[in-house]
Amino acid sequence: MKVKYEKELNKVCLHIDLPQAYEEDYQIHMLKENNIPCLLDITGCGIDGRSRYSYTVTGMISMKTMFEESPIKRDDMILFVNNLMEAVKSLRRYMLNPDGLLLYPEFMFYSADTWHFCYLPARKRPLCEAFHVITEYFVKKLDYEETEGILLAYELHKASLQENYDLEKIMDEYREHEEKRRASMDTEMKAKTTYIPDEPLFTVDEEEYVQTPDVETIREMGGHLSPWKKAADKVKKGRWGKWKDLILETDGHQEEEPL
Repeated sequence: MKVKYEKELNKVCLHIDLPQAYEEDYQIHMLKENNIPCLLDITGCGIDGRSRYSYTVTGMISMKTMFEESPIKRDDMILFVNNLMEAVKSLRRYMLNPDGLLLYPEFMFYSADTWHFCYLPARKRPLCEAFHVITEYFVKKLDYEETEGILLAYELHKASLQENYDLEKIMDEYREHEEKRRASMDTEMKAKTTYIPDEPLFTVDEEEYVQTPDVETIREMGGHLSPWKKAADKVKKGRWGKWKDLILETDGHQEEEPL
């Protein structure tokens, strides 16, 4: 199989050449006459006894180029798997064998939030084997700081090792597991935020009050506290019976404003 790109003024094509002679069977007819979701537009022809299949990839980026420098995250894998399942279901509706999908990073293209796949009519490799290869690619390109992405890649890779696995069922189980895991994390987070310890958060060491020299000096000198003390003594001894007398006695002895 030989692969090359051809660029024109307003169009980019991917050409795949196969050594066998070209035969235009019902597969090419179905692909040309129907707009199948998530599949690249395809044309086929014979050149010098060989087969050439051409795909329009204008304005798209291959998975290989997209993740050459940046890591793959959980949402990238979910979008890919969802688009793949959509393509497989559509192919079966048109009586086309999903084994014809080329699940290699070089032959899957991204555009407008959708992954597009090359369908090669002469393709013979089982889809399950091809999907296992792409899960290994995911594991190599993972963002290892994203826990959810690691869990998803692990589940996909583990499932692809089984015989006759159901990808749709695997994704349903993964979503159910994720919902439970997130609910558990939310519960733990709420428990942490509402936790009140039995022991006090802090203690206060009471200090013994020590009388300052200034207060003692004021008392000895008969300072501004003296009129209040004298008035109170008179009330206790019964010399005054009304509070207005107390007010008159202390009048003019208000505490001075601090400087």
